[in-house]
Amino acid sequence: MDLILLQSISVILITAVIILLIFNKLKLPSMIGLFLTGIILGQLINSTDIITEIAELGVIFLLFIIGLEFSIEKFSAIKKYALLGGLLQVVLTTAIVTILSLTSSIPWNEAIFIGFLVCFSSTAIVMKLIQKLHLTHTIQGRVTLGILIFQDIAVIVVLLLTPLLGGQNIDLSTLPSTILQLIILTAILLAGALWIVPRALHEAAHTKNRDLYMLLVLFICLGTTFSTSFLGISPELGAFIAGLIISNTEYSHQTLGYIQPFQDVFMSIFLISIGLMINVEYFIYNIVLIIILAVIVLLVKFIATFITGYVLKLPVRTIISISILLSQIGEFSFVLAGEGMKYGLINTEMFTTFLAVSIITMSATPFLQKTTPKIVELFKKISFFQVDEELTQIKHEEHYEEELEDHVIIVGFGVNGKNMARACEHYSIPYIIVDMNPLIVKKEKSLGIPIIYGNASNESVLKELKITSAKCIVIATNTYDSTHKTVDSARRLNPDVHIIVRTRYVKNVDELYELGADEVIPEEFETSIVMFSRVMDYYNKDVDEILDTIDTLRSDNYNTFRCVSPEEITAKLNERITDLNVESIYVTEEKQLDEYDFADYDLTVTSIIRNNKTLIGFSPNFPLEIDDLILFTGNEENIEKFINQVYSE
Repeated sequence: MDLILLQSISVILITAVIILLIFNKLKLPSMIGLFLTGIILGQLINSTDIITEIAELGVIFLLFIIGLEFSIEKFSAIKKYALLGGLLQVVLTTAIVTILSLTSSIPWNEAIFIGFLVCFSSTAIVMKLIQKLHLTHTIQGRVTLGILIFQDIAVIVVLLLTPLLGGQNIDLSTLPSTILQLIILTAILLAGALWIVPRALHEAAHTKNRDLYMLLVLFICLGTTFSTSFLGISPELGAFIAGLIISNTEYSHQTLGYIQPFQDVFMSIFLISIGLMINVEYFIYNIVLIIILAVIVLLVKFIATFITGYVLKLPVRTIISISILLSQIGEFSFVLAGEGMKYGLINTEMFTTFLAVSIITMSATPFLQKTTPKIVELFKKISFFQVDEELTQIKHEEHYEEELEDHVIIVGFGVNGKNMARACEHYSIPYIIVDMNPLIVKKEKSLGIPIIYGNASNESVLKELKITSAKCIVIATNTYDSTHKTVDSARRLNPDVHIIVRTRYVKNVDELYELGADEVIPEEFETSIVMFSRVMDYYNKDVDEILDTIDTLRSDNYNTFRCVSPEEITAKLNERITDLNVESIYVTEEKQLDEYDFADYDLTVTSIIRNNKTLIGFSPNFPLEIDDLILFTGNEENIEKFINQVYSE
């Protein structure tokens, strides 16, 4: 390996780590730290070509993720704000900046291009602030998201228009071949979106081989990007299309989780590369001009967004908050500025000035957001504006997509997961399921079950499950490593969520409690409890005495059984039972116990819970009541068949 390259990368990483540690201590935005890293490194490193090339990958992954996160459902839920609000904000900002540029004797095509540069806001900064401030369920959050989605799509259009603004003529002689190439590309992309990609992702997911799945996703992303670039279309558009193709499959959430680390790393390098391009001597010499231009940009974008909000008839407080959030120049404008340099729309001096102004506006956003209450107070003094007292929450009667709140997240859709979903359905408790088996997800989704494909240990998947607003998460998977990571991620993302975990062994209970689980239910212990009750019943022990003993064992958090191997207890209680599972079903109509055909599936009913009381020692014709919970044991295969038969009736 080239030692100079290795040295450069090492210097970049250690500098970024030190600066971000300092910024974290000072509670300053990490984005500013990355810019500063680039500025410092620009004085230390002579060749920055390798960093620039890596940074371009960051842009590709960013656009790929935007396409990945885009969905027709999400867009339709906020289409009014995305279409009308986004269009107004972009057009007004571009128009105002263009007029100001024309008054400075800048040619019309360059003036329009500068307007385009300023009109886009930072998706990364704004979305992080919205999540941090818990504004997702406010009108402010929805309008902001709608405008950002429109901008993300508009930047693709502007990238295509840039060569025309740069004076490039359309060669009519090559038009037929270009159209033919576009038709072929469109046909290939449509075939990929409708048949090839979903099928390939399904097969890769079915193997449960993470390496295979990741390589396939990377191929789809980079392969599509290469195809569009080969035809002379921007690679950014190719990356967006690749994400869009996958977004229409049930694998989009898990794909996002896999690709996010790549995007985070490359995007950090991209932000560092922006800092590298800053000419420190020029910046210091023209600091007054740069600050004045930054203030003008902030004011222009505030005014344009304020007018947009006023046209949308939003509350004044909400308009002010949105206008501040969208007042900075976005990361896509850096990409656009690079294209502008290529086609002669801006020169090196203008490019350097633009970068400096952009960095100041982006760095100022978190601090300006904190001044929102003071700006609101200023507007209150103007009698023309009727300022509302607080941000308006989304109302149910309005046409927004329904948000999950106070819901149950069910991880794993095996027997336990199905029972939990049926119980939630029965008691009208909102819930959502996640499972790693693509066959289960596809089948249940077709039946209208709220289920997505993904690994719940992945933060991106948990966010899609709305973990931050969930009341409870039930982890019913068999894989301990995955359970371990899911508990840790869920607790970090939502410190208040109630976490219930199923685990196979008692020895894992303490560790799961330490990770943040609220309740841990070990299968082997519950199996031992059931067998213990059966043995005691066989010896004609008093029912109340048996139940008291069971309550004592459970209340001690299984400590009694931890001193002895559960395998030893199971062997002593019944050597013949080695694959016993404990399951339950709710009674939905009055009937006798023997009407459930437990014997046909070699299942044994151990107890019935009614009104929080445990009943044992009943006859086959025991009358059941609605909402009774029947506990029974048997092997997993028979239990699965039995439950499928019960709920298919």
